[in-house]
Amino acid sequence: MKLKLMLSLTCCVALLAVMGCNKEDAETVARKERVAALLAEARTAEAQGDAVAAENFYRQLLLVDPTEATAHLSLANLSQDLRKNYLDAMYHYQRYLDLQPDSEKVSLVKDRLASARTLLSNQLAAEIISREQRAIETERDALQTQLRELEKTVRSLNNTIASRDATIIELQGEVKRLTRLVEKLKAAEVETRSTHAAEIAAARKELEDERSKPDLSGTADLVAAAREEAERILEEEDGGVPPKDEALRAIAENAKDETPITTTPTRGKRYVVRPGDTFSALAREAYGNAAEWPRIREANRSSANPNGRLLAGESIYIP
Repeated sequence: MKLKLMLSLTCCVALLAVMGCNKEDAETVARKERVAALLAEARTAEAQGDAVAAENFYRQLLLVDPTEATAHLSLANLSQDLRKNYLDAMYHYQRYLDLQPDSEKVSLVKDRLASARTLLSNQLAAEIISREQRAIETERDALQTQLRELEKTVRSLNNTIASRDATIIELQGEVKRLTRLVEKLKAAEVETRSTHAAEIAAARKELEDERSKPDLSGTADLVAAAREEAERILEEEDGGVPPKDEALRAIAENAKDETPITTTPTRGKRYVVRPGDTFSALAREAYGNAAEWPRIREANRSSANPNGRLLAGESIYIP
């Protein structure tokens, strides 16, 4: 009984082994048939010049059987010669050498591997140089743009400087013109004063001559009144002191006032009128503007000469 059981078990094991071997052989046969079909398709496409299709067939073949050395070699040649993918070619060359270390093509494949390595180095160097050149060109374009902007700014500044120079020249000409005008006005003022003084002297002489003439009967009062009016006008014009007002000078000189008396018109101080002084002349000396003369007259209207005129020797206040 035990012998029969052992025989039965042995038969089962043998049957299972036979069935397993038949199954493995079937898968191997199918895989080899698939590899052969893909290899044929790849070589046909390669012969027809369709490198893209050939490459696809070789890659499908290697998915089915990664140990197919012929496919690795063919794919390496396509990558190097047609696609210029030297890194991929180096990989497949090395895989072929690993799978077929004793092949008669080993020397040729090693040479192709070295060539692919050199070409890859040159390719990488060329890409680096190309990137650097593009970067340099980009930087150069940016610098040229900045240079154009700077040149534009310089032109604008030069135009501004030229415009200001022209304005300065124009203003310098205006200053020269105004200087000449001021000189003319000063000369005219001197001339006017000289003429005015000459006219006053002539009027005085005429008045003296008139005094020396005998009075005509019936006109003595009229002549006296005319002479008095002429003397008043002359005294107002040149600031002279008539003999009857000499006492005013002594009063001014002996005046006791808390406000200091100065010899030149000064703001906030009293001043003794000199012969020839006028309100406008005093305003010019005290304020720098002859048009300010009403200030002096109004400040002294209640204390100065009753007729509001300046008399030599009197003391007035310069406000």
